[in-house]
Amino acid sequence: MKEASDKNAETFEAGARAMKMALDAKTGDPSVYFADTADPLHAAFRAKAVVHSGPGGMPLMGAAAVSAFDGLLDKPRTGKTLAYIHVPFCETRCLYCMFYQNPYKEDAAHAYAQTLVKELRSQADRAAQKCGPIHAVYFGGGTPTVFSPEDLRFVLRTVRETLPLANDCEITIEGRIHNFDDARVEAALEGGANRFSLGIQTFNTEIRRSMLRVDDRDTMIRRLEAIGRYDEAALVVDLIYGFPGQTMDVWASDLETAASLRLDGVDCYQLNVFEKSPLAKRIALGKLPVAAGTAEKADMFARSVEFFTNENWRRLSNNHWGRTHRERNIYNELGKSSVDCLAFGCGAGGRLAGHSFMIDRDLKSYTARVEAGEKPVQFLMKPGPNWALLRDISAAMESGAICLGRIGEAYGLDLERIAAPVVDQWIEAGLLFRRGRHLIQTVAGQYWHVTLAQLLMKWVESRIQKPAAMPDIDMGAPAAVMHAMRRQMAGAAAASSTRAAEMP
Repeated sequence: MKEASDKNAETFEAGARAMKMALDAKTGDPSVYFADTADPLHAAFRAKAVVHSGPGGMPLMGAAAVSAFDGLLDKPRTGKTLAYIHVPFCETRCLYCMFYQNPYKEDAAHAYAQTLVKELRSQADRAAQKCGPIHAVYFGGGTPTVFSPEDLRFVLRTVRETLPLANDCEITIEGRIHNFDDARVEAALEGGANRFSLGIQTFNTEIRRSMLRVDDRDTMIRRLEAIGRYDEAALVVDLIYGFPGQTMDVWASDLETAASLRLDGVDCYQLNVFEKSPLAKRIALGKLPVAAGTAEKADMFARSVEFFTNENWRRLSNNHWGRTHRERNIYNELGKSSVDCLAFGCGAGGRLAGHSFMIDRDLKSYTARVEAGEKPVQFLMKPGPNWALLRDISAAMESGAICLGRIGEAYGLDLERIAAPVVDQWIEAGLLFRRGRHLIQTVAGQYWHVTLAQLLMKWVESRIQKPAAMPDIDMGAPAAVMHAMRRQMAGAAAASSTRAAEMP
């Protein structure tokens, strides 16, 4: 842990490096995976994974990615399916944000809506897009609510025309209070949206302003109350714990404020400080205090669990709570699993037949490729041999409970026996307990669940096969993917017309 006087922040990358070093040392020794039994909530492991866990694979770039993806488009989907639509514009950039975006301009956003519609229509007759129901559509960003009411209505109508939506499809519009006015709310509802996910992050005006968020506490409360009065869509807000200056009292106030409003659900996420973020730079220069460390964030997480449990909210996943049954959390739940996810828009990420892919992140290049009738895939990751198994493990750990026996039966493996050396120690350490055939995460286990998922996947794979010789890339780890993509693209640029792009 960093001392309070240290002006450097605990970063995502530092934690990732520490964990990789530990695992690379002795993957066959179960003691490497063991947790500290003295203080499991605050210090179970030397590093905490914070980004959704997932198996790696073999990356393809440029023309190879396009060719491979084109073949996937002709294969009918099976099982549950999601769709993700990316809107890469923000009016302001929050200090902590590392997601891809472009500065908002009204004419650029309007032109983008037209291009997005063309992309949706261009592959509408291909098997992978037209067959089988889609159970959830998520508009993310960026800030989807920067679209004008007319453009928002136009894009939503096109989604319903070009995608085979299930009759109970969850359609989420992500956005900000600042620009989600009545006209946009009404356009979204007319277009079929039935879930609004709004990034509040904190109700504390001072902290919001320090992160370059626009609206103050009173403005946000008034606007949430106004949106809630429509009573036609699930209303969910995101809260973040761990901001510089965010004491436990401030966090408790955020939770209480959220519970006092007409909300259907709340998502609680921890702050991630990335090394190259504006936030990390300001902390290093002493312009902001150090963000909360792992132990402090553990206490904030535990407080959120205690608070919503006492308020009798339903636990939907380790980070999500629902107050009403209108909040189903379909996209967030299935997104961690192995289901297909179609993707549209500049910088969108998706998954098809186990292949993770990314759409061209350069706005000019993306537009030109769509206009040329091309599906503008930039990057594709072919699944490894145990991809589906590892995804199932990851998704179960995200939910807070896992039945290794049931998962193993589906793959002809005795997973309970395979995992026993590490699972038994985690039980001893107070991270898990048994309930029938299930392993249930304690509050400490919930806080460390991504770390547990990554360690369990690593252990299981090391015991069932000799690790494949492939690049160490994880689609769930932005920094690792970014590094790999930059390295590969640098080599490919001189030999092909591959368009260079960064990946978060």
